[in-house]
Amino acid sequence: MSIVNKMKSLGARATMHEEDVRALLVKDHEEAKALAKEMHETASPTRRMTLLGKLKPALTAHSRTEEKVVYDALLRVRANDASHELGDEGYVEHSLVDELLSTLSSISASTERWKATAKVLHELLEHHIQEEESDVFALLGEHYDRDELQTMGAQFQRLKADFLRNSSAAPKRRAPPTAKRAAAKGTRRAASRTSRPTRKSASK
Repeated sequence: MSIVNKMKSLGARATMHEEDVRALLVKDHEEAKALAKEMHETASPTRRMTLLGKLKPALTAHSRTEEKVVYDALLRVRANDASHELGDEGYVEHSLVDELLSTLSSISASTERWKATAKVLHELLEHHIQEEESDVFALLGEHYDRDELQTMGAQFQRLKADFLRNSSAAPKRRAPPTAKRAAAKGTRRAASRTSRPTRKSASK
């Protein structure tokens, strides 16, 4: 982390408007860190899954929107290695977060592996957010003026809301083909038993 960028970021925080995209990112970051911390520390499997149910959609919407609004803006900066490098790093770290969230959704919350995965997720988020709120925020302030940062903030809010709305409207997950075939096979067996004619008793 650059000391210069950290100082720039602290200075920007003191003056940034609440509609500045960076202020909106900080709000999301605080929520994500709090959920990830509690999820990692709690011992209740039920509570763990409840927290994951809150964190996963919120963090996924945040990540996809941040990539479009912030990281792509850094990648558009002309011939600036630092901006391009941080934009690319952001995409990579988000993909790691996605993978960890997917793992937590697919294994039992009562296992040690679940707990270890939640710990790694929490640590990754802490590192990612710390770097973002220093180096990335400083570069945004360097390359974009106040009006542009507020426009980015409005775009961020709109796209995130659209993402969450579309995600909640998505069809429920279908049963795997194997499960469908098994269910159909069972139905056919039941039908054949009910439709099978009864054997007549032999005449004497």
